[in-house]
Amino acid sequence: MDGILLVNKPIGSTSRDVVNALMKKFNTKKMGHTGTLDPFASGVLLISVGRGTKISTYVEGLDKEYVAELTLGKDTDTLDLEGNVIDEKDVKLPLDKEKIEQVFANFRGEITQIPPMYSALKVGGEELYKKARRGEIVERKERQVTIHSLKLLSLHENKIIFKVVCSKGTYIRTLGNDIAHSLGECGHLTMLTRTRVGKYKIEDAKSIEDIQENDVYSLEDALSYMSQIIVSGDLEKKVLNGVALKLVGEDLLLIKDINGKALALYRKESDGKHHCLRGLL
Repeated sequence: MDGILLVNKPIGSTSRDVVNALMKKFNTKKMGHTGTLDPFASGVLLISVGRGTKISTYVEGLDKEYVAELTLGKDTDTLDLEGNVIDEKDVKLPLDKEKIEQVFANFRGEITQIPPMYSALKVGGEELYKKARRGEIVERKERQVTIHSLKLLSLHENKIIFKVVCSKGTYIRTLGNDIAHSLGECGHLTMLTRTRVGKYKIEDAKSIEDIQENDVYSLEDALSYMSQIIVSGDLEKKVLNGVALKLVGEDLLLIKDINGKALALYRKESDGKHHCLRGLL
């Protein structure tokens, strides 16, 4: 098995739990997940297997789509329903749809976020959530992310249901909490479903129980969004040996043989040549 498995992660499991279950199911140790989903969240989780582990970084960078439920009235330390309540306010009902739409407009495009303490981001070689569980609070640097689309789906009492398409590294829990505060309210996420990663949609994702070996997506399919060059003969030999080449095209290129098999990833460097970034065989 070499490539990517498209799993519909269940609520309550960690991303690592999914990997462990699949490693046992397929009797392999060469497996990992691309892009963490919190235990309370469900939806599309891409699992790299075999040679697919070589392209995890390039799959993680794909845009993601989520549907989330933001419940107003309480802030929690985890920014979701699993945390402890740290602040509480009476919610002004009924919710003002026009005001919410105005606030949403301010979060579209490039924005900055401060990663939550309860996250897998490492500081000093340790995940932040481990520090948070010990009661530690450490300074986190702001990071820039892109909100490509933010759409209000529905309102129900004190709940705001929205859909967001965003760049890698976006914390939807933080986005929800920031939206609540911009409305002058407290708030935390009570539901989160990742509905798409790149071109891979939740409708095509399978449960851990149902997924089979023939459900694996090839490296070529996973990297189909990249600019590609086909090589043969002496040029193919040079690629297989990692030789720097003078190529025409994008800065990042997927090099394939005449049969369409992925050979390597090449990146343009300051000398004007494309250098081998990663062999894929």
